[in-house]
Amino acid sequence: MLPDKSAGSVFDRNYTQNLQQALSRITHELSNAMEASGSYVYTVDEDQNFTPLVAGGPITEKERALFFSRVISPDTDVLAYRMLARPATIVSNQAQNDQRITPSILIEMSASAALAIPVIGGKELTGLLLIVREGDQRNEFTSSEIRMAEWFAVAIALALENARLYHQAQNRLSDSRALHQVTLAILQKLELEEVLQIVCDEAQRMTYSSGSTIALLEGDDWLRVMYCAGETLEKLGRVSVNDSSLGRAIHRADPLIINNLAQDFQVGPHSMLAIPLRVQGNTIGVLAVVKTGGFVPDDVGLMRAFAGQAAVAIDHARLTRQVHEMGIMEERHRLSRELHDSVNQLLYGISLYTEAAQRQIEQGKIMAAQNHLKNIGELVQEALKEMRMLIFELRPSVLAQMGLQASLSQRLKAVEEHVGLQPSFKWRVNAQLESHIEEALYGITQEALNNIVRHAQAHSVTVHL
Repeated sequence: MLPDKSAGSVFDRNYTQNLQQALSRITHELSNAMEASGSYVYTVDEDQNFTPLVAGGPITEKERALFFSRVISPDTDVLAYRMLARPATIVSNQAQNDQRITPSILIEMSASAALAIPVIGGKELTGLLLIVREGDQRNEFTSSEIRMAEWFAVAIALALENARLYHQAQNRLSDSRALHQVTLAILQKLELEEVLQIVCDEAQRMTYSSGSTIALLEGDDWLRVMYCAGETLEKLGRVSVNDSSLGRAIHRADPLIINNLAQDFQVGPHSMLAIPLRVQGNTIGVLAVVKTGGFVPDDVGLMRAFAGQAAVAIDHARLTRQVHEMGIMEERHRLSRELHDSVNQLLYGISLYTEAAQRQIEQGKIMAAQNHLKNIGELVQEALKEMRMLIFELRPSVLAQMGLQASLSQRLKAVEEHVGLQPSFKWRVNAQLESHIEEALYGITQEALNNIVRHAQAHSVTVHL
């Protein structure tokens, strides 16, 4: 079976174009050899309908337009019904009045005679070769013409089978590439937004879709649309699980195909495939792709495998972000404790000395008041030291941008020099340090310098690595 482009073919476009050109030449030569007015090739789709593929011979533009505008259904076309029920060559020398095949597409084609030959791939009916004669052309098909047409049908079957095998190979390559990209996203510890973009782009490419969307669950009743690419059914933001097309896939806990979105949406894509994203049995969201044509079961197989790996990558990136955010919160709590334990106490001491100095002045005890003012000055200097250290820690980390050597040098200039210490820095590291080692060394050095500033009453400090 070869899906047409309007139905959303998953074939490589160049391959499909070359195949159709080859089949077009075959039908043209067949029409000339059999003195027919036209030869037509249909493929059988998943719904057992006959979909137009190529037409050849001396056909008019009107006849060509008629062919490509009609999908033959066995429910309304007797010829299609008979071919599905018993795939065998049908010869009709009186096509307009032949009760065996009436009504059929042959009536609209104004065929006076017709030869319908099944295209068999393996043991299955994969298509139909239809040869027609019109008007004054001779009606009867000879036995040699029938054999020749049946030989052409075998050649067409081989071409369609090769196309099917190529389709399967392309799907495997596409699936492998997509899984590789998602695995790289996990190993490289990418940001959540980067992972979402990779997943949407690969899902869109795998299914030749015009748009893709990822929504993650928030509680039981809401989905948060986190990322969209191309055409979408939902905008960024929250949508209800109980009142949205994405939510239907969550309730099903299984892939959902909707090939008639036009009933619900007047404009935009016509079809949607939505796959729940599950990690260790828990649903975390949904991945959806949309396009103008329809989705087929092969798309579900591809997306099901891809969605499993994608869900792991998304969950991993989300947990990494949560750990990072928890680290930020812990750092804020630590700074808050240091602010309370150091600066707050110093400010409280300044307040007490200020009140005491004011009382001494009111009582005329100037010398005692001066001692309190001296203590206030010392506490102010201590508070300034603490604030300078805290402000430096609140700055965005330069370690990842500048490296350990430049970061330590900047710290000594920004803090130690400003509080009156004479810093000295000696760097004797010849090897490239890993990032986690640099982070550990920076943290240890920063804590040691903080303790020196607070408690050592030193005049100089030397850092030697």
